[in-house]
Amino acid sequence: MGLLTSLDSWALVLLMLVLTLLVSGAMALAFSRLLGDRERDKAGMTAAAYMTALGSLFAILTGFLINSEYGTLRDTQRIVGQEVSSASRLAYASASLPSADAEVLQDALAAYLRDVQVGEWQALAQDSATKSPATDSLRALERTVSTLATRAYLKDSEASSIAGAIEGVTAARRQRVVIAAQELPIALFALSIIAGVALVANALLVAARAGPRYSLVALGIILVVALDLAAILAISAPFRGPFVVDVEPISQLVDELTSGQYLDWVTIR
Repeated sequence: MGLLTSLDSWALVLLMLVLTLLVSGAMALAFSRLLGDRERDKAGMTAAAYMTALGSLFAILTGFLINSEYGTLRDTQRIVGQEVSSASRLAYASASLPSADAEVLQDALAAYLRDVQVGEWQALAQDSATKSPATDSLRALERTVSTLATRAYLKDSEASSIAGAIEGVTAARRQRVVIAAQELPIALFALSIIAGVALVANALLVAARAGPRYSLVALGIILVVALDLAAILAISAPFRGPFVVDVEPISQLVDELTSGQYLDWVTIR
């Protein structure tokens, strides 16, 4: 499944179309050889009676999976936004610290975000969150915050603001790791494939009974089945494949940190 979800959108669509057409062609050939005119007529009548039920079943299954997987993709992007927001609050809170401590904290924050930007998605795509460079840099950031929290000059309000911000960063990454460990429900996807194959078989039998000019209707159903299955696979992996969670908000914050926009004594030109 990981190999399929890592393909780009066009390759995935093309693969599903080819597989669906091959299966459909094999079924059409089998029907033409195994069914005579009389049997084909009876089979077509029976298939027509089940078209609505099979179509509804396929639509319900694929609709549920598309809605579920798209919801996961959208939630993951929202979590990235929350992480950026917490990291921004941490950077703003650190600006009130003495220059040396503020720079140390912001350097640690920039290092973590940079590791998220360049290595986190690749590790999560392989379900190996511990191999991400962000794991070590987040620990370093937390140690930096803990060290600064012991400073005598730090006010309670400043300490609370910094603690809340680092907690938000940590919680966001924890949620991201949990989402990366989730997989497409194989049983439901397999059931969708079975329902799709049954729907295509019924469409072929109905078209065979109605005549060659109705084969375009069967072709349309074949295309819908292939595209629905491709859509499910395309959105089921937030960290790889055609629809990947956007890392640009993190990249922008890294640029802001490295340019000194959160350091009061740095003049931005």
